Amino acid sequence: MTAVANETDVLVIGSGPGGAGVTLKLVEAGYRVVCLEQGPWVTPTEHPHHHREWEIEKQRGWAYDPNVRGLPEDYPVTGFTTPYLMNNIGGSTMHYAGHWPRYKPVDFRKGTEHGLEGTIDWPISYEELAPYYDENDAIYGISGMVGDPSYPDRTGVDRDPPVRPGKLGRSFASALSSLGWHWWPSDNAIITRPREGRDADIAAGNELSGSPTGSLSTPTHTHWPKAVALGADLRTHARVEQIVAKNGKATGAIYLDRRTGQRHEVKAKIVVVSANGIGTPRLLLMSAQKGHPDGLANSNGLVGKYLMHHIFAFCDAWFDQPMEGYKGAFGAPLYSHEFYHTDTNRGFVNGFGMQVARSFGAAFAAMGSHTGYIAPWGKDHRKFFNEHFGNHLMVFMFGEDLPVETNCVTLDPDVKDSSGLPAAHVNWEPHPNDIALSNFGIDRIFDAARALGAVETNDTGVLNPPPAWHLMGTCRMGNNPQDSVTNKWHQTWDVPNLFIVDGSSLTTGGAVNPTSTIGALAVRAGDYIARRFSDIVEQRTTPSNESSPGI
Repeated sequence: MTAVANETDVLVIGSGPGGAGVTLKLVEAGYRVVCLEQGPWVTPTEHPHHHREWEIEKQRGWAYDPNVRGLPEDYPVTGFTTPYLMNNIGGSTMHYAGHWPRYKPVDFRKGTEHGLEGTIDWPISYEELAPYYDENDAIYGISGMVGDPSYPDRTGVDRDPPVRPGKLGRSFASALSSLGWHWWPSDNAIITRPREGRDADIAAGNELSGSPTGSLSTPTHTHWPKAVALGADLRTHARVEQIVAKNGKATGAIYLDRRTGQRHEVKAKIVVVSANGIGTPRLLLMSAQKGHPDGLANSNGLVGKYLMHHIFAFCDAWFDQPMEGYKGAFGAPLYSHEFYHTDTNRGFVNGFGMQVARSFGAAFAAMGSHTGYIAPWGKDHRKFFNEHFGNHLMVFMFGEDLPVETNCVTLDPDVKDSSGLPAAHVNWEPHPNDIALSNFGIDRIFDAARALGAVETNDTGVLNPPPAWHLMGTCRMGNNPQDSVTNKWHQTWDVPNLFIVDGSSLTTGGAVNPTSTIGALAVRAGDYIARRFSDIVEQRTTPSNESSPGI
């Protein structure tokens, strides 16, 4: 191994919302931080919006699935796969819609509420996380409207004006109102006022293909320019092979520079892993070594267990009048949480949200929209297209899936990435509760669509496509080392100077997108590490859930 001596205060692995949030907080406090990212920077002109065939390019070089992209910075995922993960600066936010809901207070106590095997309470409450939600929102710049009665009061929180709902949003809101159901304009990580050299959203559509104006807020815009200016050492094309531990402490990591083929070791006083809900357990399992034969931080065997995605379905509806769904920012114009909370009279626990989304472009409509309703070839093609393209409305059925121990991430013994490291293997099956919830949710969405006058409907069902692309729970936080991987401060129970801050930290999934919660947790974790740095390094603090002085 060709070794290069590197030393830092904190080593962060991964540059998405978790790694970016922790890094910015620490460099603002004056600490030296090295961040390793196995992918590159992505420039605006590389986004699909800058391709003539942008809707086709979304399915190729910008496919959600790394197995489809097959880029050198990607790693394969075998087994049951719907991985939505990008390996580049900013992580998967480079390819997200920017919908920005928070978890609700009930989401932090599902173990108590349900009493089901495998489901535990979070070690923190909504009230503890609320100020970090506010701080994280201010960093990203969130558009929306405070006052949603389904959430605790957020009076005084600044927001950009909401993205314009358009005819699609106004129409579905009227249908929900006619049924007496809750709805509210969505929070979105899409700026509607200029800030920090970025233009406001111009309703050009489809942020999932990359914002053409930079109005979509990602760590690439919001965190890394500031962090690098303050001294953060952000290294791209740096594939981490192993986190190194000695005498019960993490001492750093060994990484491969994919451009030169050289290996380097970075030594650090604290290590933070933020490599997503698949990449983080994969790395910990690859880091098996003396004293940690089953992988790092895995003495209880829970690393990689309790994978959650969100149970999910696309629901397309068409009308005999224009909906203009292709106009406007892709970020959800509105949502309904009428059925968010558990009602056991329905025959299942947990709930779901209706998340209204924009339509894509003309080619996507001809290819079947979201549910595979493909335009026929031949003389009927134009008639079908005229009746479906502009008249389309799509709603996500977005449900909370149960944490199940056998839904897990392991190492594939046979398949390797481009550096010869083991692929991640995913085992996932829906719980009967999740299937019942999803079927109920699809029916309610079409109740609303028909109230609006839908003349055709189509849905994917629960498993075609498989569940949502969020990757959560595989190194979850908890109250004790028997049922979790980390404590309330993201410290691993086994290695107190090793922290995990990303979607794998989430104890339960809620029925909302997780990115704002991951970001808030990252701000909180960075704040804790900055204030307790010496105690963590000297191990004067142990991985417990007791509040420390001054916290």
